[in-house]
Amino acid sequence: MHLVVNTLTFSAPVDRRLFARAEADLAGALRAVTGFRSLTIVATGEREVVLLIGGDDAEAVDRIATEVGSPWMREHVLPLLAAPPDRKVGEVLARVEAGA
Repeated sequence: MHLVVNTLTFSAPVDRRLFARAEADLAGALRAVTGFRSLTIVATGEREVVLLIGGDDAEAVDRIATEVGSPWMREHVLPLLAAPPDRKVGEVLARVEAGA
């Protein structure tokens, strides 16, 4: 499994409705991408959000970004940012889940 970790720094306090909209707008398209595993959006500060996007492999997370995420981000998120997104992609080395 691979994750994309995107840290977004906004120029104003984050409007949480933006990410509720992202969830509603993108859920179907994300699920349609072969290899998609998860999207988690975390508010880490008043002006900071971290996106965790999981896929089966590096190719899957790249497809998710190019086919689904990037077009939506360009239109709805990038104009609100104070700086470019800090994007990192990596292989998950360890993971523990409840009940597993």
